[in-house]
Amino acid sequence: VKRIMALARSLDGVISGEHGIGITKLEFLSDEELRPFTEYKLRIDPEGRFNKGKLLRNKELVKQYPRGLEADLTPDDVTYSDLTNAYTPSFGLMGHESLIMQQSDIGAIADSVKDCLRCGKCKPVCATHVPRANLLYSPRNKILATSLLVEAFLYEEQTRRGISIKHWEEFEDVADHCTVCHKCLSPCPVNIDFGDVSMNMRNLLRKMGKKSWRPLAAFQAWFIGTQSIGGIQLAHAMTNLSFKSQRLGNRVLSLMAHKQTSAPPATVGTAPIKEQVIHFINKKMPGGLPKKTSRALMDIEDPDYVPIIRNPQTTTAETEAVFYFPGCGSERLFSQVGLATQAMLWHAGVQTVLPPGYLCCGYPQRGNGQFEKAEKMITDNRVLFHRVANTLNYLDIKTVVVSCGTCYDQLQGYQFDKIFPGSRIIDIHEYLLEKGITLPANQPGYLYHEPCHNPMQQGDSMKTVRALVGDKVIKSERCCGESGSLAVSRPDISTQVRFRKEEEIRKGEAQLRATGSVDATQNVKILTSCPSCLMGLNRYQDDLKNGLLEADYIVVEMANQILGKDWMPEYVRIANAGGIERVLV
Repeated sequence: VKRIMALARSLDGVISGEHGIGITKLEFLSDEELRPFTEYKLRIDPEGRFNKGKLLRNKELVKQYPRGLEADLTPDDVTYSDLTNAYTPSFGLMGHESLIMQQSDIGAIADSVKDCLRCGKCKPVCATHVPRANLLYSPRNKILATSLLVEAFLYEEQTRRGISIKHWEEFEDVADHCTVCHKCLSPCPVNIDFGDVSMNMRNLLRKMGKKSWRPLAAFQAWFIGTQSIGGIQLAHAMTNLSFKSQRLGNRVLSLMAHKQTSAPPATVGTAPIKEQVIHFINKKMPGGLPKKTSRALMDIEDPDYVPIIRNPQTTTAETEAVFYFPGCGSERLFSQVGLATQAMLWHAGVQTVLPPGYLCCGYPQRGNGQFEKAEKMITDNRVLFHRVANTLNYLDIKTVVVSCGTCYDQLQGYQFDKIFPGSRIIDIHEYLLEKGITLPANQPGYLYHEPCHNPMQQGDSMKTVRALVGDKVIKSERCCGESGSLAVSRPDISTQVRFRKEEEIRKGEAQLRATGSVDATQNVKILTSCPSCLMGLNRYQDDLKNGLLEADYIVVEMANQILGKDWMPEYVRIANAGGIERVLV
């Protein structure tokens, strides 16, 4: 650094940057350069009340203070006011003497954010940065907070003071304020992805035993992760019951709920329990969910068998076969999504191979910081898929279809091109477009909510959506606020995120009605391609200026219009009447 400063001076440059002169740069200033400031400081602040000792190097001038500590100091104590005698946490001890470094990944977290320029380009795209609801939690601010907390951890651990519980709580609060959408990566000039940082922070908290236990989030994590048939059936029934209870609570506490959603309180840390309850019920959960999972309706829950679904009248063993990975959201909760995907693949005239039993891709676990559990699930799934591929090698599967963006992201690492040689992964909507299957012409206007994890990866997603459902589609920006378990683990954060999304929905409604795409008396439909977003968007049903907001999946809307309103029972009936082959794996 000294050589760089010397070079800067030799080129008639300056040592100050955009932040001016501070104690980190003091050592590169000469006594003569510093003297005017010192004399001015002594003149206007003779008692040294403001930042005593800062930037005052000359000991003779320091001794001119009428009152001070000079009697207790040696000349060497006042010679420097830079970092020479300052205590700073020793980052050099990471992985050597520092016990906390040896026990955790905190060093990697510190390293992942060290290049931040504090430019703030991440703020506009961050879902949790909602200035009128909470100004504090942009990636830039969270990086600053993370860096300070890491220093606090090191200071307390290296001085053997013991790490404060309060610091762990603050660390968790920073990690909670993230929807893991990864949108902050694109504008970042130094390629910091705070979504990945947040996941690493959550993993660290879990490994150190400092992650808070939240019952609703724990139940949801268990529901999407378990493979027990009985457990899934029970959890599905309990979820339906809990949604009904939440909707009842919304009606009972509607006045308080409206007050909270119209002006969400800015928070630092987790809100009190009473507030959290109101946050949880302030917008209705979806109603009218399917009473059974898609596998239960099709009688294909047995994990020992691979289901192959095909129309025996129009397909043969040589007909194109696709492997459909429905994921937990499209299969366990919103069964209509998985069934609509199967029904449209049936309509497209292909054979559909489903994985045996209830599976989860592992992304929800990874997003919540359960890295070891996620890796185990991923490994088990990949081994199972290799067995499926060997068993069904006569089908020559070249396409893996998904109906969920997080599944798409996670399955990229499964190396399906080695499981089914030469295969590709594609979203169901893009696949249907390839087959030339779209909605009939002259569709009304729609809103489209693009998920944080967008499964449409073959180009411009809006171009794909317009090709599927018509040109009168308006993109609705911002996060829906659901984000996996965020709405149940931190409903206070979710309320702040939804506050901003509600504005976008009303803006989109106004555009549709102004252009005549949707009549003034009609409800507005908002389409998406993510199960979590489908749940989140259903919570805005009462927020339009006129009518209701109807949220649905694109593939479900396509099934409704192309196959007819009774497509679900009809598809289940014809598939169960000889359209399902069960192969022992």
